[in-house]
Amino acid sequence: MGNETGTNTTNNLFTLTLLKAVEILNCFDDDCQEVGIKEIAELIHMPQSSVYRIMQSLEFTGFIFQNKKNKKYRMGPKVIRMARSVNCMDKYMKVVMDNMKQLNEECGETINLGIADCDRVTYIYRVESKHLLRPNYELNARYPAYSTGMGKVFLADMSKSVLRWVYDNNTAEIGGTFEDFWQRMEQIRKLGFAVDDEEFCAGLRCVASPVRGPGGNVIFSVSVSAPTMRMPDDVFDKTRAMVMACTQKSTEEILQMGL
Repeated sequence: MGNETGTNTTNNLFTLTLLKAVEILNCFDDDCQEVGIKEIAELIHMPQSSVYRIMQSLEFTGFIFQNKKNKKYRMGPKVIRMARSVNCMDKYMKVVMDNMKQLNEECGETINLGIADCDRVTYIYRVESKHLLRPNYELNARYPAYSTGMGKVFLADMSKSVLRWVYDNNTAEIGGTFEDFWQRMEQIRKLGFAVDDEEFCAGLRCVASPVRGPGGNVIFSVSVSAPTMRMPDDVFDKTRAMVMACTQKSTEEILQMGL
């Protein structure tokens, strides 16, 4: 997560120990990787003693286990049961992926799929552009939600109190006042799309739109990202319409499944 500078009011919004436990699990790229307590403490900016206590709980519940020879940890058997429990989301994702491939054929640019992760967004799938010059975001990497098109789509679906927490914990990076930040998210919510105009990466433009599931919640975000030289304003406007059509179609197909 961002800075540890949030106010007491907003930090009390969540159980911080649980958020830190999730951050610890995010330190593992796969179930073969082994990570030590010192490395995890450095990654999540937390004292080793505090990391140790949380990891003891995670090990007790089966989410991680320790290699007794080198004292490092890896993901545990509990993740197998959780992975096997995935049913609806897997089908939802298949719907979106199929529509992303169609979108890629229409616009010829890189199409990204993301999921929310606290005040971050994780890129989990993409359809590559055939152009030699193209974005190359690392899959399964976490990026700041407030500076990416896909991330802003998720933030715009959050309550004002949650956005306050995001702002308080990332004030220096977000800049401006909270009201400015809140108004920007409100505008995205009303328009149905978010823009990243070289905000996250110089030379790249991005437009993103939400995919909604049962109950209207945003479950995925889809974006098109391309170099600014291939995305002048007229092309950008056409691309925005195509992205929104893709996510609307995906939402409708997901809801029609009745799952």
